[in-house]
Amino acid sequence: MRRRPPAGLGPAPAVLADGRALSAAMLRQLFVGQCLVLALHLPWMPAWLAGLAVAVAGYRHLQLRRRLPRASLLLRLTAVGGLLAALWLEFGTLYGVDGLIGLLLGVYLLKLLETHDRRDARVVVMIGVVATSGAFLHDQGLLMAGAALLALGWLVQSLVWLSGASGARQAWRETAWLLGLSAPLMALLFVTFPRVGPLWNLPQVNRASTGLTDEIAPGDIAELSRSDARAFRARFEGREPSPHERYWRVYTLSHFDGVRWSRTAPRELSSVLGRPLDHFAREGQHTPWTDDAPRFTTELLLEPDSRPWRPSLGTPLASDSRQRFLADGTLEGLSPLGSRSLLRLASSGAAPSNPDPAGPAWQAMLPAEGNPRTRELAERLRRESGGDARAFLAAAMARFGEAPFRYTLSPPRLSSADRVDEFLFGSRAGYCTHYASAMAVLARAVGIPARIVVGFLGGEWHPDGHVTVRDYDAHAWVEVWLDGAWRRLDPTGVIAPERIEEGPQAIRDGREAFLADAPFSALRLRELGWANQLRLEWERLEYRWQRGVIGYQRASRAALMERVSERLRALWAWLIEVSPGRGILAAVATLLVTLGGLAGGAWLLWLGWRHHRRGRDERALLLVLQAWLARRGLGPAPGESPAAHLRRIAPRAGAAGPALEESARHIERLAYAPVGSAERRERQRRLARRVAEARRRLGRRKSSAP
Repeated sequence: MRRRPPAGLGPAPAVLADGRALSAAMLRQLFVGQCLVLALHLPWMPAWLAGLAVAVAGYRHLQLRRRLPRASLLLRLTAVGGLLAALWLEFGTLYGVDGLIGLLLGVYLLKLLETHDRRDARVVVMIGVVATSGAFLHDQGLLMAGAALLALGWLVQSLVWLSGASGARQAWRETAWLLGLSAPLMALLFVTFPRVGPLWNLPQVNRASTGLTDEIAPGDIAELSRSDARAFRARFEGREPSPHERYWRVYTLSHFDGVRWSRTAPRELSSVLGRPLDHFAREGQHTPWTDDAPRFTTELLLEPDSRPWRPSLGTPLASDSRQRFLADGTLEGLSPLGSRSLLRLASSGAAPSNPDPAGPAWQAMLPAEGNPRTRELAERLRRESGGDARAFLAAAMARFGEAPFRYTLSPPRLSSADRVDEFLFGSRAGYCTHYASAMAVLARAVGIPARIVVGFLGGEWHPDGHVTVRDYDAHAWVEVWLDGAWRRLDPTGVIAPERIEEGPQAIRDGREAFLADAPFSALRLRELGWANQLRLEWERLEYRWQRGVIGYQRASRAALMERVSERLRALWAWLIEVSPGRGILAAVATLLVTLGGLAGGAWLLWLGWRHHRRGRDERALLLVLQAWLARRGLGPAPGESPAAHLRRIAPRAGAAGPALEESARHIERLAYAPVGSAERRERQRRLARRVAEARRRLGRRKSSAP
């Protein structure tokens, strides 16, 4: 005897197999929605969440086949406890964006264990909508927007299906209508609704986009050549910098302990030196430290960063929002960046001209002992230069250009206590930090104030005019106090001028280290013409998306509203000019007539569209016809089919009878016969004509009745 399949697993397409209980088809629908939402988060969430989704779906599958009981309360509580423990082990805390998003996703997946009716299914779908929006906390790119739209479409379709749609095709059609009708309202709210700050703040994503830290030792920045992570993008208004001018300063390092250079924050300087904090940092939109004329105006599209640093092309002079201007010529935001943000910045393109308020002695300090051979070399170069600071610096820079010094992306590890000595007289191979550190120590050894500046050099130019700066563009150079101003010295330009002009990818020595941490990076295909063109085109589209959509801020909205107001004022002036009368009343009358004409035209178009749609949908056509007949006392009997209804009233319809009989035949053929698409369209047209004929003849009969 053939076994009957379990409830919900048969061929029936109905979503609700037994009233309110969910079928296997609807559970599959919910599971696919969970997979789509989870895929948005997997680049940042632990991969074991995918295993959790599969485990929950497998349990429900076996439960539907009567092989497992329904999940008990104890099992569900155990699953939630295990989820919390796993997230704690993964992130170390639940108080953070990653932990909270992981908890939301875990609850979303586990909810399927207790989903047995339509109410539970709707809760699952709505949690999915919230989880979809949470994906934008990590990324707001074009690819993420497209993937989120796909997931949202699937979730809306699930809601429509749960509401009683007859099948997947009808559910998708209604979903498309819902999304299409909501799109204009979404666009209107986007361009007109003012941006407001959050009512509460989540803990920031602990991610630093630049990969830089506030202390370095020789070799640290060399590690960044292994990464293609994007730091920021820039567009110049007016003059564009040449390659040797593209020094993006981020912060300065003034403290040297013999091994590492570190940054001293303004608050520490204030405490150590006993001076007010505003001697070292001030907030505002203009720098108070110098009155230099700006050479470059740059629009920066900054990546999310848990630190407040802001890159600047030379000394920052003014910005379009309040920032913290530091006396050492660097710039900080008032808070970390939780998402991509636009910043417009004017800068000098050169080292600061103002003295550091910490004083020259602070910038010339060295440990009492250490690196004796470097100190001896500095003293010898000073004597050979006759005590002239310029001649000394020129001699020290020239030394780096002599063999056997070489510039490499894979510098040897330095392990002695005298790292600078080991580099200058031992390995003589290094990256920008090796040369900058050695140059700064040589200058300080003879009393010349010097500091290291860490930031970026160069960037990739795109055909549409913007520059992309990545981790591998990280760079370090030296600034020395000379003749009443800070002067930039870059030993890299002596030892490896190709690094200045072409970027780190031009360095041959140690080339295997370049992009070593990004084996699948599209930048590896830049030598392949068509692949590189596709990459540049995609980055151009993404940049325009980020700048125009994500970067749509209060200033953009104000500019748009101003343009709309100007157009409306111009339209009002034109109405007054073309009005047959004079004054405001004539203009208002003309405006009302114009709007009335537009509304009438729109109404006629809508009527035509509705008539065309009815002609292609026999069900809508029959509903209209039966409602029209019911108003004339010829409505259908309870339980009567449309064809039987039309045949019953045809003998009493006079001249409309043949049209009603033929309409009944078309209805039965369309409803029950396997007709092709061409025959279906032809019969729909004939049915529409016969229905119109029947209404016309019945209308005449009623009007001629005494």
